[in-house]
Amino acid sequence: MEKGVSLIESLLVVVIIGSIVFLLANIPNALMLISKARHVSLAREIAVKQIEDKRNINYSNLVNDNSAISDSRLSLLPQGVGTVVVEDCPAAICANDEPIKQVTVTVSWVDNNKAQNINLNTLIGEEGINQ
Repeated sequence: MEKGVSLIESLLVVVIIGSIVFLLANIPNALMLISKARHVSLAREIAVKQIEDKRNINYSNLVNDNSAISDSRLSLLPQGVGTVVVEDCPAAICANDEPIKQVTVTVSWVDNNKAQNINLNTLIGEEGINQ
C-alpha cells in the first residue's frame, strides 16, 4: 500500500478551500446589502406613516406647510432627516381649481457615504378619507 496524497484529493482540498475563501470574501457585501434594505424599508414606513397622518386631518385644517418629520425612528437611519410639504394642487393636475392639496414626504439618509432618499407624493381632496 502506497502512502501519500493523490491528485484528486489535492484538487478536492483546493476546491473546498477556494469555496470557503469565496464565501468569506462576499460576507461584507451581503451584510451591506441587508443593511441598505433595512434602511429603505424603514424610510418607506416613516414616509407612509406621515402620509396617513395627513390623510386623517380634516381638509379644512390641512394648511400649506413645509415641516420636519419628528418620528423617533429617523434616528435609526444614518444621518436620517425628513420633511413633509403640503401645498395646493399644481395647475397641471388640478386644472379646474378643485379643492385638493398635494402632500410630498421626503426621507433622506446616508448609506455607505452615498445620499439616499425616499419620496412619496399623494393628493388629498376635500371629500377624501374621513371627511
